[in-house]
Amino acid sequence: MQTDMRFPTRLILAGALVAPLLLRAADSTLIVASDLLQVKQLESPALSPDGRWVVYVVRSMEPKPDAKDDWVSQTHLWLVATDGQTPPRQLTFTAANDSAPAWSPRGDRIAFGRAVEKEKPQVLVLPLAGGEAMPLTKSEAGANNPRWSPDGARVLFTSSLSYAQARAALEKAGAGAKPAWKFEKPGRTANDTAIWRTKNGDKDKPAKETDAKSPAASPDGSLQERREWLAKNEADGNPRPLDRLNFQDERDINPELSFNHLFVQEARAGAPAVDLTPGFTSFNAAEWTADGKSVVCAAPRKLDEHPDRSEANSLYLADAAGGGVKLFAEMKNFSLGNPKPSPDGRLVALTAGPGNAFDYGQAAVAIVPVAGGEPKLLTEKLDRSATGLQWTDDSRAIYFVAATNGGFPLYRVNAQTGATDRLTLQTDIGVRAYDLARGTLVQVRTTPGNPSELYAGSLDDTTSAALTTHNSGWLVGKKLSAYEAHSFQNSEGSVVQFWTMKPAEFDVAKKYPLLLEIHGGPSAMWGPGEDSMWFEFQFFAARGYAIVFSNPRGSGGYGYTFQRANYKNWGAGPALDILTATSIAAQESYIDTKRQLVTGGSYGGYMVGWIVGHDQRFAAAVAQRGVYDLATFFGEGNAWRLVPRAFGGYPWQRETRQLLEHESPLSYVEAIRTPLLIQHGDNDRRTGFVQSEMLLRSLKVLGRDVEEVRYPRASHEMSRSGEPKQRLDSLVRYEEFFRRYIGEN
Repeated sequence: MQTDMRFPTRLILAGALVAPLLLRAADSTLIVASDLLQVKQLESPALSPDGRWVVYVVRSMEPKPDAKDDWVSQTHLWLVATDGQTPPRQLTFTAANDSAPAWSPRGDRIAFGRAVEKEKPQVLVLPLAGGEAMPLTKSEAGANNPRWSPDGARVLFTSSLSYAQARAALEKAGAGAKPAWKFEKPGRTANDTAIWRTKNGDKDKPAKETDAKSPAASPDGSLQERREWLAKNEADGNPRPLDRLNFQDERDINPELSFNHLFVQEARAGAPAVDLTPGFTSFNAAEWTADGKSVVCAAPRKLDEHPDRSEANSLYLADAAGGGVKLFAEMKNFSLGNPKPSPDGRLVALTAGPGNAFDYGQAAVAIVPVAGGEPKLLTEKLDRSATGLQWTDDSRAIYFVAATNGGFPLYRVNAQTGATDRLTLQTDIGVRAYDLARGTLVQVRTTPGNPSELYAGSLDDTTSAALTTHNSGWLVGKKLSAYEAHSFQNSEGSVVQFWTMKPAEFDVAKKYPLLLEIHGGPSAMWGPGEDSMWFEFQFFAARGYAIVFSNPRGSGGYGYTFQRANYKNWGAGPALDILTATSIAAQESYIDTKRQLVTGGSYGGYMVGWIVGHDQRFAAAVAQRGVYDLATFFGEGNAWRLVPRAFGGYPWQRETRQLLEHESPLSYVEAIRTPLLIQHGDNDRRTGFVQSEMLLRSLKVLGRDVEEVRYPRASHEMSRSGEPKQRLDSLVRYEEFFRRYIGEN
C-alpha cells in the first residue's frame, strides 16, 4: 500500500536562523568520531545554602585501566564558586560512580550516593573542610538519593528491597507479613511455591505457613516434597517462573518484585536506620517538610492494588520518627508526584499529570496546603508538561522546566495567583537541570555550540555566565554546524516545526546528501537545546551531510491536542509530517536528491520501517532498536502499555488486532526495497530485540538488501548511556553503511 506523501503548499516559515553559523578560526578542525569520548554531561547541580558554591556531577568516558582501546562511563562530583572567580575542582576520584549530591543545612558537608561495581550503592558524606568521603550508610539493600533534615541531624535516603527482604523486615518487627494486594507468587524463597498454591485454592494442601519446620525436598517424594524441591530450584534462579504482569525490566526478564523504601538515619556512621515505609509498597520522590517531623512522598493511589497494576500516584506523609504513613493529597483522574515543600512550611508544590501511564495529558504544577486539602492547579492553561520543581527562598514562586515548541525553557509560576512567566527566552537553549538559592540561579544548559555546561546568573535569567569549560575547552577550534528553524501547517491544520543543518564545511557550489533523523517516544521532542543528539548531528554535519529533523504530530512540547494527534495513527499521519519537512529541505539547491538517507531510534526506528515500506526516495536507511510488529511488541516490550493507550485496545480484540496490523511496518515489508541496516541491543527489553529479528528474517526471505548489527550487553539506552565503545562503533558503522550507497562527497 502506498500512502500519499505530498506535502502541503502552505509554508509558514523556512530558513529562519536559530543561531549564527559557528565558524571558528582558520585553523578550525572538524568533529571526528572519537571526539565522542571527550563529551562531558553535567548533571544534578546543587547550590550551597549561602548560594556561593555549586556541587554538580560530571559524566565522562574514561579509558579502562585493564583494557586497550576501550572506555567506561564514570560520574564524579565537582565544585565551583558561583561568582566565577574560582575555577572548578574535582571532589571525587575513585572508579565508583557518584550521584545525587546534597548540601547539609550548614553548608559544611555534602552527602551523595556512590555505586561500586558488584556492590550495593551507599550514601557517603564528604566534609568540605578537608578529608576523605566517609560511608554513612551500610544498608544491605543499598542506599541512595540522600536528603538532609532541616536541622542537619538526620539523613533521609531510599533503598530498594526485594520481596523477601521486605517480608523479613516485617516478620522481625512482629508485624503481618502479607501484602495488601492479591498474592501473586511474589517470592522465590523455599516454601513460597507451596504457600502460593495453597492460597490460590489448591485442594492438595502443603505445609501450613506457620510450620516451624520446612518439609524435605525431593523430586521423587510426596507432592509436598516435590513442591518444595521445585521451590528450591526457583530460589536458585533455575528456572525462573514468570507470573507477573510486568515481567521485564530494561535488560532482562524480571520475575522478582522490589519495593522502594524510605529510611532515616542520624547523620553519623554506624547509626541505625529507621524504615519509614515498611511493607510491600514503593514510595518515591521523598522530601522533608520544613519542620523536620514528616517526609512527603509519592506512592500508588491504591495501596491494596498489585504494584504491576498501579498506574496513578497520590501523595503521602510519612512520620519521620517511624510512626507510620498517611494519605496527604489525591486528585481524581490525576497522578500526583514530585512533591516539594515550601521553605516557609505552608505549602507543598507538586505535579498533577495523566491518571494513566503513557497518556496524552500534560503534567501541571499544583499546590496543596501542608495542613491538607484539595490540590490547586496553577499551570493548567499553559498546556505543557512541567518537571523539576523548585521553590524560591521566599516561598512566593515555583520554578519548573517544560518542553515547549522545540526548546526546554525555564518557567516561574506565582504560587498565589498562578501567573506564569517564561524565563528562558532563547529558543535554542535547553535547560537540562538547575537549582536556585539566595538570589542565584544555576543551570546546566545545552546550546547549539555546546552539549553541556554550567551557568550562573540572576533569578530572572536575564544575566548568566558560564562557570565551567568541560566541553567548551575541547571544542575550541572545532567547526560546528548551525540549526535553521522552519515550520509548516500540516493536513490537520497544526503547525509542525522542523530544523535543518548544513554541512560544517559548506560550499554553495557543491551538492550534499540529506540525512533525515527521526526521534523516538513517540512523544519525545527535539530541538537545538536537545542534548542527546548534539554529538550525532555535529558528527554527520562534519562528514558532509545536510540534516533535517522535525517534531511531527504526536511529539511532546506542543500541547495535548498535538500530542494526541497520533492516536490510532502511528504511521501515515506522523510520516506525512516527517516527509513534508524532508521534501521542503530537499528543495534547497545544495541537496542531492538522489542521495537522501534516513535513520531513527525506538519509535524513530518504527518510523524508519514504516517510511521505507511506503516511500522509495531514500538511498539507504538505518532502523535503530525499533518496533515493527505491534501485536508481538505487546508481549515482548516492557513499554507494552503503549499499545492500549495509543490504539485503544488489546491484540486479542478483533478490531484492535486489525488496527495493529495496519499500523505495523512488518505488514508492508514486501514493499521495502531500500537497503536497510537494523540495529538492536542484545539486552533491550523496552522494545524487544525479536522485533528486529522478525524484520531481518522477513527481508532476507524476500531477498532484500538488509543486515542487522547486535550489541552485546546493550539495553535500549545504548546510544545515550551505553558502553562508550559501542556508542562510538554505532556512529561509525551507520555512516559507513550510508557510504556504500551514496559514495564519498
